[in-house]
Amino acid sequence: MTSERDSPGSSDEDGPCPDCPVIDAHVHVLPTELLSAISEWFTEKTDWTIPTPSPATVVERTAQRTDGFVFFPYAHRPGVAASLNEFAADWQSRADAAVGLGTVHAADDAPAQVVSDLFERGLHGVKIHCPVQGFRADDARLDSVYEALVDRDAPLVIHASTHPFYRGEEDLGAVPLQDVLERYPSLRVCVPHLGLFETEAFLDLADEYELYLDTAVALGDETHDLIGLRDADLSVDRLRSHGDRIMFGTDYPIRPQSYEAAFDGVRETFPDQYPDVLYGNASEFFGFENAV
Repeated sequence: MTSERDSPGSSDEDGPCPDCPVIDAHVHVLPTELLSAISEWFTEKTDWTIPTPSPATVVERTAQRTDGFVFFPYAHRPGVAASLNEFAADWQSRADAAVGLGTVHAADDAPAQVVSDLFERGLHGVKIHCPVQGFRADDARLDSVYEALVDRDAPLVIHASTHPFYRGEEDLGAVPLQDVLERYPSLRVCVPHLGLFETEAFLDLADEYELYLDTAVALGDETHDLIGLRDADLSVDRLRSHGDRIMFGTDYPIRPQSYEAAFDGVRETFPDQYPDVLYGNASEFFGFENAV
């Protein structure tokens, strides 16, 4: 893929681009009303400030900063996945060097049909957000979703951990996802946010299955202070031993972290592996050469 990144301009939080290609594996292109509602929630419930750029601005800025990106919505309640997938598919058709995923809710009337439809629309996989959507990874209502993904060898991005506000939630963490992978061992999975705050357990799964993690809002001292990271939460040596399973991600625009800080966190954590983390691993996992 040929780099088309522009030099950083005067936009708010831009910093120097890395000296290698970049794929951002965690971007949200959302309807303006939904992003505004998410921003309002963060303002009311947390001390994070979430900007509300238009979908076109998200796509434009991400394209300027990267050589490719993965974007997705998530269905915060039953019955909205189809419209969100239609919206994502429209941007998939317009965004160069992008891989769009759709979403589904376990309580949708026909999850399997929602997934079938999103593939028909040209999307490439599924995003699930267990804490926001309010179900476990091993919810039986999702079995048809996992079966469809396995049949198509398509990726699943699943927020299954307790990052950043859900410590102690028993329905989250690696155990429910382990149950899924034991039943669907060929399922290709990306767990965002380095699987915090259960990173070690997710890396154990990566030893057995095709499980990757992304770095969105998970690296850097400032970010660690913001999310309340504890010393036992993250072993840098263990992360580096899985450098071939880590993908760069930002969560843009739903993240309180600049691109520069996100890039710096990868460089500091993976000084010898950052080209793979910033580009190679996501290119392989999401099939960029074949999909865009």
